[in-house]
Amino acid sequence: MLLPYLPFDLEESPLSYASRLAKFHVGDGAAAFLKDFEIKPQDMMANKEVSIARLAELSKVPLGDLRANVAVPVGDRTYDLRGELVSAEFLANPHTMFCPACLAEGDDEGGRRGRWLWTLSVVRTCPRHEIPLMCRAKSKWDDPFHELDRRVPERGDDLKALVEGVEQRSVSPLQEYVIHRLERRAGPSWLDSQTLDQATRGTQLLGVLVAFGPNQNLNELTLDDWDHAGRIGFQFTARGEAGINEALDAEYAKSSDARGTPGAKKMFGCLYNALASSKSFKDPGDIARILRDFISEHFALPAGTKVLKKPLSERLLHTVASLAKEQSLNSETLRNVLVAAKVIPENAPSHFPIPVEAGREVASRMVRIVNVIKVPDELVCSRPLVDQLFAERLLTPIYSGSPGISGRTQKSVDQAEIALLVSNLHANAARLLTATENLVAISKAAERAKVPAVTVVHMILGGLLNQVFCMTGEQGVAALRVDPVEIKNQASSCSWDFSIMEAAGLLKLSPQIVWRLLDRHPEEVSMQLHWVICPSAHHRIPRIAPEEIADFKKRFIHSARIAEQCGLRVCEVESRLKRRGIRPALSEAEVGQDFYRTHVLKLGLFT
Repeated sequence: MLLPYLPFDLEESPLSYASRLAKFHVGDGAAAFLKDFEIKPQDMMANKEVSIARLAELSKVPLGDLRANVAVPVGDRTYDLRGELVSAEFLANPHTMFCPACLAEGDDEGGRRGRWLWTLSVVRTCPRHEIPLMCRAKSKWDDPFHELDRRVPERGDDLKALVEGVEQRSVSPLQEYVIHRLERRAGPSWLDSQTLDQATRGTQLLGVLVAFGPNQNLNELTLDDWDHAGRIGFQFTARGEAGINEALDAEYAKSSDARGTPGAKKMFGCLYNALASSKSFKDPGDIARILRDFISEHFALPAGTKVLKKPLSERLLHTVASLAKEQSLNSETLRNVLVAAKVIPENAPSHFPIPVEAGREVASRMVRIVNVIKVPDELVCSRPLVDQLFAERLLTPIYSGSPGISGRTQKSVDQAEIALLVSNLHANAARLLTATENLVAISKAAERAKVPAVTVVHMILGGLLNQVFCMTGEQGVAALRVDPVEIKNQASSCSWDFSIMEAAGLLKLSPQIVWRLLDRHPEEVSMQLHWVICPSAHHRIPRIAPEEIADFKKRFIHSARIAEQCGLRVCEVESRLKRRGIRPALSEAEVGQDFYRTHVLKLGLFT
C-alpha cells in the first residue's frame, strides 16, 4: 500500500487518480510512476482491467469504486461502463473535457481532479456549475494521460477568466438521462429498451435532423450544436416510437408539396446516412427500424428496394406513374379516375403515395370502364333516363372531367356498377311470361303517371311498389314492367321537396355542380340533402327543400346569370369583376362555376 494514503474522489476517473498519485508521491508524471509499480502505462491509458486491478491493489481503494468510473475495453472498440456496453464514439477520448470552475475549486483545495463524467461524449455541461465543458484537443505532443496540469495550464485569474467567458445553461435532458441510467435509474421505456449507445446516438441524430435540417454535415457540428441536437431529439425519443414518428412526419410534411419525387435519402439526409453507415456506429438500434417503416409507409418503393440496407419484402405504395406502368394504363386518365374516387386529392403532387390495394382496385375499374355513350345499350334504356340516373347518383361516373367541363365523352361508368343496378332492379321482380295492358315499361309508366322515369326507378329500388315484373326474354331496364296507377298513387310519398334535377333547373345549373355544392360547402351555401327513407332500408331518395334553394339564389349569383340579367356578355361581366377586385366566394376549380356573394356586388357595377 502506498503511504501516505491519498483519498480517491468518487467522481474521479482512475486515470486522474493515477496522475494525482504520481504527483503526490514522486512529484512527477504518471508514466514513470506506473512503471515503477509494474503497471504498463499503455494499459492504464487504455483502461485495461489488469491496470485498474493493480491500481486498486496499490492504493487500497476498493476495486469496485475504481471500476465504476471507467469504460473498460471488452472487444473491438467496445467498452463496459457500469454494465452498459458502449462504443468508442460514446467516449470523449482522445480530447480532454473539463469544467474550468471545477478545476478552479480543485486548485483552491489543493488538487485538480478529472471527473469520470467528463470522459463521456454526451456530457457537455457541468451538472455542478451549469456551464458548458471546455475541450482541449489532443495533439501528437499532448500528454496521453489527460493530465490536467499539462492539458489545462491556466491557473488563478486565467482559469477564472475561462469561467467568466461562458454563459450558464442547464444540463440537457439527454445528458441527465445518461447519468441516471448509469446510476441504475429507470428512464423512458423506449430509450431504456435500447443500448445506451443506441439511445444516445439515435436521440442526437434525430435532433440534428430536426434542428439543422437533412443537409447538415455531422463533421461540421460543434460541441454546442451536438448539445442542442440532444435537447431537441430527446423531446421525441423520450416518447418512443410515437414521438420519433412525429418528428419524421414533420420533416415529411416540409417536402410534401415539393416538385418531382423527393427521395427518402434526401428528405432525411443526415439521419438516413448516419443510420445506414456502419463505419462509426455498428448497430443503430430500433430507430433504424422505425425510419425504415416510415419510409416504406410514405414512399412509393417497389419490392426489393433496399432501405437502410434491408430490402422491402413488398410494395406498399404506388405513385400514379408506377401504378399506371404496373397496370398498363394511361397515367393522365388514371390520375383523373383516382381523383374522382377520392384516392388522391385534385392537387396531389406526382409523388403522392397511393395505397397499393386502393390503387389497384381503382385501376381494375378502368378495365371495366363503359363510356357514357354506351351506357344506354348496357342498361337497355333511353338516354334521357341515363342522364336522370347520373343526376340522382344512381350511377356514379368513374371520371366526369374537371369541374366546369361538360360533355358526354367526359363520363364513364364501372360496368360492375351497371350490372349491380340492373340486378337490384330485378331482385324483387316477378317473372312475366306475356304482356298485359295494365303493366308497362318504366318510361311509359312514368309518362302516364306524370313523373320522371328516375322516380319510378327510385320506387322500385326503395320497395315502394308491390307490382314489379320482369318480362321473360328481355334484358336490363327494358325488361321491367310496372303499374302506372300504382306509381301515381305512390308518387306523393317520394316526391316532396325538389329532386336534384329539379333543383338544378331552378338554379340554372348542371346536376353535377349542384352535387359539388352539396358535397363541398353544405354549411356555407345553406343547402343540404334531405332523404326520403324507403321501406327498403338500403335505399334513400335525395331531396332539397325549396326554401334552401331560394336562399341560395338570394345570396349567390354566377357570372352567366349576371350577364343574362344585365344584357352583357359573360366575358364582360368577368372583366368588370376582376377590375374591381371582386373574387368568387366559390370558385370554378372547386365546384365547376364561379359564384359571387350578391351583397358584395354594388349597384351600378354592370350598368
